[in-house]
Amino acid sequence: MGRSAPNELLAEHAQAARRVRAIYDSLGVARRDSIAKLGHTHDAALIVVGYLETYYTALETFFLRVSQFFENDLRPERWHAALLDKMTLAIPGVRASVVSERNLSRLKELMRFRHFRRYDVAMDYDWTRIDFLIATLDAAHPIVVDDLAAFGEFLTKLEQAAGEERL
Repeated sequence: MGRSAPNELLAEHAQAARRVRAIYDSLGVARRDSIAKLGHTHDAALIVVGYLETYYTALETFFLRVSQFFENDLRPERWHAALLDKMTLAIPGVRASVVSERNLSRLKELMRFRHFRRYDVAMDYDWTRIDFLIATLDAAHPIVVDDLAAFGEFLTKLEQAAGEERL
């Protein structure tokens, strides 16, 4: 296994779960308040895309920690997509999956948008696309929460087993 202890990864898991919930909840408040007042303007788009980018980045950061802990090999080319794909793997005797197959296409959509957001400096946002991404996140988020909870249970068992070995 990787360098950190299971309890460190468990703490990072808890932090990631709190972060994605907080980001999603904050986007909900912004949608209800700021975006409702601003309408489908450029400023409102910047608010939404910021939350979308941050949400996926919080998830990917945790995925990277999982990958490092379990020593998954990631090649430099297309590592973001490879990382997400690897998170769907349940590796017998090693680790549970972090992302369920049923949510993979939604998370890939958010990942692709995050990449676009980071590297396309034109900032010309289409509200049809933004509405689609919001709907994608709305569909993905409950599954993300469930998937993270299930992975947290796996990490808790792993930590308990490691604790018993130390005794």
